[in-house]
Amino acid sequence: MVLRAWRTLVPKRARNSLRLWLTLEVPDAAPRLIQEFGGGRIIVLAPHMDDEIIGPGGTILRHLEAGASVTFVYMTDGMAGEPHAKKSLSEERKAESVRAAGIFGVRDLIFLDGPDGSLDDSPTIVAALEKIITNLRPTIIYAPGLTDHHRDHWATNRILRKSLDRLPSDLSRGIIIRGYEVWTPLPANRMADITQFVQTKRRAIEVFVSQTRLIDYTWTILGLNQYRSMVHLLGHGYAEAFFESTVEEYRQFCDQISLKRPFEGTDPTARRG
Repeated sequence: MVLRAWRTLVPKRARNSLRLWLTLEVPDAAPRLIQEFGGGRIIVLAPHMDDEIIGPGGTILRHLEAGASVTFVYMTDGMAGEPHAKKSLSEERKAESVRAAGIFGVRDLIFLDGPDGSLDDSPTIVAALEKIITNLRPTIIYAPGLTDHHRDHWATNRILRKSLDRLPSDLSRGIIIRGYEVWTPLPANRMADITQFVQTKRRAIEVFVSQTRLIDYTWTILGLNQYRSMVHLLGHGYAEAFFESTVEEYRQFCDQISLKRPFEGTDPTARRG
């Protein structure tokens, strides 16, 4: 009866979030504050040049301060980042990412050059990401949250899922997946205090002039980070929110919210990288 009511009464565009909520075994709880940032290797999957800063940027700075090694992996060529983009936009956005990464002190940047706005889980890009993960053997992979409504962000998760499925179990077993927020707030179970690093994050966001002239990411994202400070910081400071899972849990969540229909191009951000 519940399933029939869900199919009949719940609008189609609300069903993904409800489906994720229905997978919870116990009532949701406040996110846990991340306490450990050091050691190991971190991979950040960015569908577009700027997502690596906008989403988990402050937390990445905490990892770096604690001695972790960080690699930024960019999934698309960034060509859909503005209306009527010139052919030079991709190189402009890559240069912005290099400068922003320099502010952070990150030198390891990998550009996979998938098609911006129509990224898909092709065998070529899946194999490329599998090779990166195998070579780097990360302890944590940051990726867009599974409920993010941008098509390239969802495609990034499909690529990650298929790449993880190709890894030997002894490698995948030790990896933690953390979904970060960009276009869609997520049901967070982890939080990181980034108050000490928010001005560095601000400076890095402002490097992306090709994007901030269209959308004020500094205002919107730091506003989100202020809101996220309410739980553990009592609203005094800034925090980033994540949905953390093991690889096996991540696979289960991917299966739970798998899209039954492709994106239809009605989302105003579908062509905004």
